[in-house]
Amino acid sequence: MTRSLGQLSNQTLESASFDGDTKEWAFVFSGGVVLRVSAPWRVIAHGQIELGWQDDGHRFGLQKPIDATERFGTLVQGHQVASATVSPAGDLVIDFGGDSTLEIFNASCGYEGWQLQGPGQRWILAQGGGNVSESEHDG
Repeated sequence: MTRSLGQLSNQTLESASFDGDTKEWAFVFSGGVVLRVSAPWRVIAHGQIELGWQDDGHRFGLQKPIDATERFGTLVQGHQVASATVSPAGDLVIDFGGDSTLEIFNASCGYEGWQLQGPGQRWILAQGGGNVSESEHDG
């Protein structure tokens, strides 16, 4: 059974970038909410995969290599979250309405797939194996 992740409701996606030091993608939302992702992800728009976590820097027969940060920006940056749900396995689906979603797959039995944090909020962590835990933090 999926559950709603209210911490992202009505937040606006402000930016997406790859952190080369931690090898994680950071998705920054309004209100200081940050989603850090070390698991596979993809953006679905109009029924097609428009961008995937491994696409950055690849040409795929295009004129120039894909800049994932740039493409992500044109697909969903500035869009407001309509809903966010977490599956029993810890997969996260963020629906931006208008037929655009960000899907994150919690892909390991041991590694953490993603974490969501914001000022004065609980941390939400997708642990290896699919458990999703919440804990207080001092932010």
